[in-house]
Amino acid sequence: MQQLSFALPEYMISQTLISTDHFLSYAWSCCLFSGKRNAVFPSLEMAHHQLGEPHLSHLIVDMESLTTSRLRALETLRQPCLCNRGLQIYLLAAKSDPAQINFLRAAGPFHVIARDLSVIPFRQALLIPPERSIHEPLFPSTEWKILSSLAQGLTMKRIARQLNLPYHRVVYRLNTQLKQLGLPDRQSLIHLLHRLTLDRNQQMA
Repeated sequence: MQQLSFALPEYMISQTLISTDHFLSYAWSCCLFSGKRNAVFPSLEMAHHQLGEPHLSHLIVDMESLTTSRLRALETLRQPCLCNRGLQIYLLAAKSDPAQINFLRAAGPFHVIARDLSVIPFRQALLIPPERSIHEPLFPSTEWKILSSLAQGLTMKRIARQLNLPYHRVVYRLNTQLKQLGLPDRQSLIHLLHRLTLDRNQQMA
């Protein structure tokens, strides 16, 4: 980490935090990883110009403080330009919501960290991310489209027509995802997707 930071020119950002939590932003910039090569943005949209930079090595997204929907953020983070290179993506989430944590882990090649970790284990989790198992399941493209469509309120029959798939295949794929997420039924999944589509203002209302 120090060698990488030393080798980069001062104007290049190697670590970016996405958060509107001022306390977290201050602790991350001044205590956890102090240095000129860190940047904090309140949204992924505002950090868009940084996300494709080859020297960006760590992207930390505070999922609990996003002002846009978490599902929309995951859609951005699943982009091939981010997933197919050496960028380490960390998602900070509340450990009190295990269904959401399971969803975040399956949404892409992300490292999910409990948001309420104390300083030392939090810093260590960022410095030495756990290796993902090659057997750890991720949502394939078709499954992601099914979930995104469900979040938009589309029926299963309409989703099957849009994807040009037999209805029973869509049902089978969805049931497979339910088992993967540890959810008992489709209604539980719909409730989870609804929570993930809310922005912070809607969550607080």
